[in-house]
Amino acid sequence: MSGYATPERDQQLLDIGKQCSEPSCLVVDFLPFKCQHCAHAFCGDHFLPTTHHCEKYDAAKHDRVAPSCPLCNTPVAIPPGQDPNIRMEQHINTQCSVMTGKSNKAKSAPTCARPKCGKVLFSPIRCDSCKQQYCPQHRFPQDHACAHANSATSKPAAGSPWANVSNQTSAASAAAVAAIKRAAASAPSSRPSAPPKSKPQPAPAAKPSATSSRSNPFSATER
Repeated sequence: MSGYATPERDQQLLDIGKQCSEPSCLVVDFLPFKCQHCAHAFCGDHFLPTTHHCEKYDAAKHDRVAPSCPLCNTPVAIPPGQDPNIRMEQHINTQCSVMTGKSNKAKSAPTCARPKCGKVLFSPIRCDSCKQQYCPQHRFPQDHACAHANSATSKPAAGSPWANVSNQTSAASAAAVAAIKRAAASAPSSRPSAPPKSKPQPAPAAKPSATSSRSNPFSATER
């Protein structure tokens, strides 16, 4: 029957989890912990190196506490095998910000190079002219008053092939205008005059017809 325990079923249950490596426990844990020193599997009660008496665990190398400097309150790492007093004295003489006057706070991220901005740059934008990093608000040369860009636009490079393009263009246009003027001056000034236009003759007055000399029988004066 399915309710009875069989060796095959017990083997399947053991395959799901792992058995605790502590000899006094041997509990099957479905979510075992792996020791980072000896790489053995343990249950929740014996996963710490001190609880299962790990042979590869060295407390002198792993359980080290960095004491804080009494002046600048900065943690001072003590290398293995070194006297903490000697290391602390070395820190006070050479690295302590209170005694040396040097700030040990390093910038975690770059800031905008424009004066009076100081924004932290998570994605800095580099200017091609001055090679500085700026925020998106001051990324254009005119926004951060880039001196290199202004000098480049006012004074073109002498070795650049496009430095004298405007001068050459103006000289070519002036030469073309002068050639047109010379051609117009050398052309003959006398041109064939057009024949004078004849004035229209006035039309002759119409002669009175014969019928007009006859009296009109229907005229009011002859009635």
